[in-house]
Amino acid sequence: MHDEITRLARHVAPRRTARVASVAALAQPVLVVGSTLPVGQLEVIFRRPEVGSVAVQDDAAPARTGIVTRAGLTAALTGRLGYGRAVLERRPTGAVADWSPLVVEPGTALADVATLAMARTADRRYDDVLVGGPSGWGAASTADVMRAVVAELAERSTHDPLTRLPGRAATWYALRHRCALVRGGATRVVLVLLDVRDMARLNADHGQDAGDAVLAALAARIGAALPAGCEVGRVEGDGFAVLATLPAMDDIQAAASADALRQHLLAQLAVPSGGPEGGLDGVAWPALHSAAAWSLAGAADTDQLVAQAERRLRRERRAATLV
Repeated sequence: MHDEITRLARHVAPRRTARVASVAALAQPVLVVGSTLPVGQLEVIFRRPEVGSVAVQDDAAPARTGIVTRAGLTAALTGRLGYGRAVLERRPTGAVADWSPLVVEPGTALADVATLAMARTADRRYDDVLVGGPSGWGAASTADVMRAVVAELAERSTHDPLTRLPGRAATWYALRHRCALVRGGATRVVLVLLDVRDMARLNADHGQDAGDAVLAALAARIGAALPAGCEVGRVEGDGFAVLATLPAMDDIQAAASADALRQHLLAQLAVPSGGPEGGLDGVAWPALHSAAAWSLAGAADTDQLVAQAERRLRRERRAATLV
């Protein structure tokens, strides 16, 4: 089940995109027409394929606003007996407008908009939502609103809330996917594990909030340092995993390339030259343990790769305590 949710999250919420916090991000400007505009002229406006709805201002009461959607106009013009167009062509637009549309402020949260939209009657449930603001009217597709809400829920179930990185299950899902893709070919999968040295002491000396700030800052810097085609996830409390795929090469080159990726990440995560960052005043920038593992050519096995990387990380930790 978690793999299905992860697959959905990867499909509907592509990585490295801004989160949609409110309906304003989905709203598109809409044309506002007067309620006395003849329906025949309104039909001409809807001939433009990009027009999905128009806002209607009551000419007799300017504070009153309605909406005409493409589907609503089509239904009206068709008419129950097929005479809608002939009857309505010269009638005012106000006759075909919905004068009780869902109207929200630009800052309204998407979850709230979705709840209000689904509370409408069945025949209006998927009509566009009018978004009012100082710069004019906009409209958001209810389908887009629901898609954004689903994407947010899927991301929350698969991503770490502190760092916004994929969690352990989502990261290992991505690793299995990479391993499946290279089987039978000459390419290889690389797994680099990173964790914070003395994380428990950092939390004890500076508090949990300081530890969280360190992890969030590390996650941001790892994400910024990733070479093209790599992925990163948070797989432990203080541990991160970086995934990569190598082109065809021999064993010696593969070992060198995997270690070069590990060294690149460590260099990018060294002590910041400009002093504390990410609100880390008074907290020393942490050192990291690291280890890299790589698969055989065309024969990547997820469990073996993870076990190999974890063994090397344990050895690196033991060696560090002897220094």
